[in-house]
Amino acid sequence: MTPRTPPRPPGAPEPYGAFATVDSFGGGAAPLLAGFAVTLLALIIQISAALRWPDLALVLFGLAATMFLHVVQLTARAKGYAVTPAQVREWYDDYADPDRQRAVAWELTHHRECWLFLVGRARVFYDCAMLALLVGVAVLLVPRHTRELTPLRWAAIAVAGLAVLAEILEMVDQVLKGRGSRRGPLASLARITGWLAPSDPPVPRRPFR
Repeated sequence: MTPRTPPRPPGAPEPYGAFATVDSFGGGAAPLLAGFAVTLLALIIQISAALRWPDLALVLFGLAATMFLHVVQLTARAKGYAVTPAQVREWYDDYADPDRQRAVAWELTHHRECWLFLVGRARVFYDCAMLALLVGVAVLLVPRHTRELTPLRWAAIAVAGLAVLAEILEMVDQVLKGRGSRRGPLASLARITGWLAPSDPPVPRRPFR
């Protein structure tokens, strides 16, 4: 009877530093930005009389803070599934056993799928939180009285608006790349978003030699 070939564990993450990247934005950037949004919430309550749309700003910053905290939770859960084959080998003395290798390969594949699901959801929440935060900043810059709209204030609002536009374009670029749009109007839109606000480096993969 021919022995069964053990299944292969999942390959390396793409890119190789994906585990560290998720830890950095979920364990560093997201909680920092959540704290920033909460601080702005307190500030808006104090200066609401000087703002044109204080309630809208409160909603946007509250939404941003909530979603950033959800990103922290998702990435913390995902970290439990970020396991390499080398780490698993250290846990089993009988790893040379084909049955153990099959079980470990199945577990690693399951772990990678769980990690990708949680990270994908965390990235969506992170992008939406960033968009809410940037729109909230733009709303916060609009004064209650029109006479207070000086040229410099207009410039500040324009800068915030450009940041909002860049975030939207990056989110659209992520969606288009996920669909693999290569033909028709979506392909043209993908080239535009990929040039203006690429979600990933627009560097072509060179052929392996």
